[in-house]
Amino acid sequence: MRGSGIGWITLICFGVQLIAEQCQADTPGQADSLRHRESLGHGDSIGKFGPEGARMREQLWIVPGADAAYPLRATLFRPPASPSPKARLPLVVINHGTDDNTRLSVSMPVYYWLSRWFVERGFAVLLPQRRGHGATGGPLAEAVGNCANPDHLRSGLEAAKDINAAVTFMRQQPFIDEQQVIAVGVSSGGWASLALASAQPDSLRAIVNFAGGRGGHANGERLQICGESNLISATAAYAASARIPTRWYYSRNDSFFPPRIAKALAKTWREAGGHVELSVIKPYGSEGHRIADDRAGWDLWGTSLDRFLAQVMQSDTVDNKDSMPEQHAARFPIVLQETRVPGLR
Repeated sequence: MRGSGIGWITLICFGVQLIAEQCQADTPGQADSLRHRESLGHGDSIGKFGPEGARMREQLWIVPGADAAYPLRATLFRPPASPSPKARLPLVVINHGTDDNTRLSVSMPVYYWLSRWFVERGFAVLLPQRRGHGATGGPLAEAVGNCANPDHLRSGLEAAKDINAAVTFMRQQPFIDEQQVIAVGVSSGGWASLALASAQPDSLRAIVNFAGGRGGHANGERLQICGESNLISATAAYAASARIPTRWYYSRNDSFFPPRIAKALAKTWREAGGHVELSVIKPYGSEGHRIADDRAGWDLWGTSLDRFLAQVMQSDTVDNKDSMPEQHAARFPIVLQETRVPGLR
C-alpha cells in the first residue's frame, strides 16, 4: 500500500478502534465476529481512510461492496481544492480488469494516466477494487462458469453489483454532484460497466468502455475468446435494457478482443436497442489491449472522448423508466434511488 494513502496517525487510530471493539466483544459470538473482521482487515470503517497525498490529492477510501463482509478498497483522486466550500465535482468511477493468475497479488488500481485525464477536466475519480482482487479480498464472485462453459451475462452482473454499491455511496458524499456521474471500465471492468448500463440507472450519465469483454486469451491463446457466442448473446441482453450513451474504444492490435469482436459486440449492442459509438483506433504499442495505460493513449482517444463528455454531461437526465421494454422490466427490476442493478438481489 502506498505511503501517500495511509499515515501513522491513521494506523494508530485504527488500532485504537480495534482495541475498543475487542473490549465490547463480551460473548463468544461477538468475539468470533470480531476475529473474522480482523482477519479480513475490514473493521467497520467506511469512507476516507488516512490523509490526502500530494499526487492528485490521492486518498485511500473504503466503500461498500455488494457483500457487506467485503467492503471495497478504493483509490480516490481529486483536482485541486476549490475556494468554494460548497463546490461539487462530477464523478467518474474507473473499473479495473481481471487476471486470474495475479488477481490476489495486484496492488490498488490507479490507472494513473487515465485518472489524470479526468482529474485535469475537473472530475473526482474513484477506482474501487472489486471482490476477489488484491486488498479487498474475498471470493471472486464475478467469475461464473469456466472457459469451456462461461456465463458472461451473470459474471458481468456480479461485478456490476460492486460498482453499483460504490457509485451509490459516492453519490452521497457532499463534494460529489450526484447528477454528474459516469462509469469507465477497462477490459473486464469495461464489460462490468456495460452490465451496469443495463440497469438504466438514473445515477449515470454515460459509460466509457476501453477494450471491454470477458474470456479473452482463451486457454492462453491470443485472439481466442472463451464462449464467444455467449459473449455476443450477453451483449444483446444488456443492450436491450440499456438507455444511457456508451462510448467504446478498441485497438486494431488488441490480442484479447480484436476488431472483429469489437465490431460484432457493437453491432449487437446497437441492434438490441443500445446506444453505442465505437472507435477502433490504430495499433497501440505492442499490445492494443493497453490503450488506457499511459499518456500516449490520450492522443488516440482524448479528443473524441472530450466531445462525447461535452454532450452527455450537459444533456438532461434521461428518464429510462418509460422506455424500457416490458419483458426486460420484469427480468431486470429497477429501484432508482436504491440503485439496484438488474438481476441483483
